[in-house]
Amino acid sequence: MTSRTTPADALMRAPSTPQVRAVRSAGGSAQVGSGPLACTITKLRDLSRIVTQHYDSELGKVALTTTQYWLLTEVLARGPVRPCDLAKAMSLDPSTLTRNLRTLIATGWLHLGPGVDGRTRSVRLTVSGRRKCDEGLPHWITAQARVHHLIGSRNAGALRSLAEDCLASMSATDE
Repeated sequence: MTSRTTPADALMRAPSTPQVRAVRSAGGSAQVGSGPLACTITKLRDLSRIVTQHYDSELGKVALTTTQYWLLTEVLARGPVRPCDLAKAMSLDPSTLTRNLRTLIATGWLHLGPGVDGRTRSVRLTVSGRRKCDEGLPHWITAQARVHHLIGSRNAGALRSLAEDCLASMSATDE
């Protein structure tokens, strides 16, 4: 009779990484994948960090970060918008959004003013913010093309499709 290796057995033999040590100390086990210990969040963060570096490098040429450009284009697309609605649309914690908005308001690219009913606030793009979006667009396109070249157009399409499917299925469980 042959013995079967369980995920817990594999975990105990896995190389010691911070994630493995944390799981071991908690007395838990982990899912074994393509490597010694597959960790979905680690792979996602690794990929996200590398892709973000390409976009930040290119957008940095016009004094923007990926996050700043994303926020500016979201406000551009939505018009004057309440910060709470923007945070929800972008799946951001309101305090994270507020921190990021502060910088863009200080640069004069966004304006935070009274909302429609006088009780709320509204964020809108300024003229200089619109110019900054226009200035950033060719750099975003260049970064996008570079990432597609590096991972291949087929993989880029598959990645977007997979991300959309995962977001949809995980969002459905949040409701």
